[in-house]
Amino acid sequence: MRKLNKIHDFYIGEDEDFFIKDIIPEHYVDQNIDNNSLDVGCVVRFLQNELNAILQSFLNGGFSYLGFMFYPFIKDVSIDNLKKIKRLKRIALFLDNNGHDFSNSIKEFEGKSNNLKFARILSALYQDFFQVKHKKLNLAKKNKCKEFDVNDYKKSDLHYLRPLSGLKVYANRYLKQYLSGFYLHGSLASKDYIKGWSDVDTLSVISNETIENPEALLKLRNKMYYMKYYFYQIDQLQHHGSIVITEYDLGNYCQAYFPVPVFNYARSFFKDDKISEFSARDFSHEAFERMFYFVSYFRHLNLEKKYNLGSYDTKILLHSITLFPTIYLQAKGKLLYKKFSFDIAKKDFDRDMWQVIDDIGSMRLNWKNPGKLPLSHLSSKINPLFYYQLNSRVFDLIKDMKKTNKIDTQSLIRSMFNLSEEAWGKIKKNAKVK
Repeated sequence: MRKLNKIHDFYIGEDEDFFIKDIIPEHYVDQNIDNNSLDVGCVVRFLQNELNAILQSFLNGGFSYLGFMFYPFIKDVSIDNLKKIKRLKRIALFLDNNGHDFSNSIKEFEGKSNNLKFARILSALYQDFFQVKHKKLNLAKKNKCKEFDVNDYKKSDLHYLRPLSGLKVYANRYLKQYLSGFYLHGSLASKDYIKGWSDVDTLSVISNETIENPEALLKLRNKMYYMKYYFYQIDQLQHHGSIVITEYDLGNYCQAYFPVPVFNYARSFFKDDKISEFSARDFSHEAFERMFYFVSYFRHLNLEKKYNLGSYDTKILLHSITLFPTIYLQAKGKLLYKKFSFDIAKKDFDRDMWQVIDDIGSMRLNWKNPGKLPLSHLSSKINPLFYYQLNSRVFDLIKDMKKTNKIDTQSLIRSMFNLSEEAWGKIKKNAKVK
């Protein structure tokens, strides 16, 4: 096997140094920003992507370890997000010296750091960024999403789906004043869900008014974190919060965040779906980077022999495998709904190589739900994420999810390592990123 080196926790091959700017852009920025040799277009794109990643983390919690444990008494910001925002200060200074006005953002970095200061910096960066004139945009339109109505589902599943009805009520009462749109997508929206397997996929579109008001951002953060309570009533091992984009992003839209065609299978939690148009930019760099992220994830598990995963991390592995065909096709420039990706992507691989994807498909269809843990419903009302992750540890002791569903994590990881390397080789060979 060829030699792989580790940079920023990513494993890269010697032949991949050429792609560093696209697969590990933060490394490219850190290595070159002081000598003023960065490509301005690359930096502008990186800034938008980092703002999206930081905002998404921040609004879904983004606490330090202590904040994660002791919420709502501690509502701080993670070390990782603080490092990222510090990097964005250097980027703001760089862009301000290269023809773009980021003076308002630069001023906000002054003074002591706290939650409100963090929100103020995010707000200023978004407002300054979207004063930049963006070129080569294409108009993309979406159809109006039908409103989510639990009565459209099978009557026998109404008890199972009750948390989604609760989420809709919660969203209209507590989130609507901050959001331009709030959507359910994935299998629960398209009604091909599997109980115990399917998680809750949502998209939150933050309004301009909220982004421009740091105090409103902090209030929304609390509301969105508590929203996880409804997620975990459906899937106790859910590993993600809501996908977040902003109304600002619609004017320079990256479809790697959330492909516009996926809206065709989404449902709106709000009665009026007001979002209809996107000014879409090229997303090839982001799709390429995301593909590498998945490849490096499987490299990490395989090379470091991370085979003994708990139930929470095993669920992450399984969902990563099912998402991989979509990520692969996006890297080829094809945007489509996840469930259609399997048959299209498999044509590029021989049957033995693709077998791991088929195996997960069969596992998904025959999934056995180990059941819920006692008291989780009540305890999660205090701190949703902490209590459900704590329960997942208990879950590992009294409920053997891997044994019940005959999951061989070692075999899955090795097979996905081989498949992802094969797929990555195809993508690199035809890469059009610069």
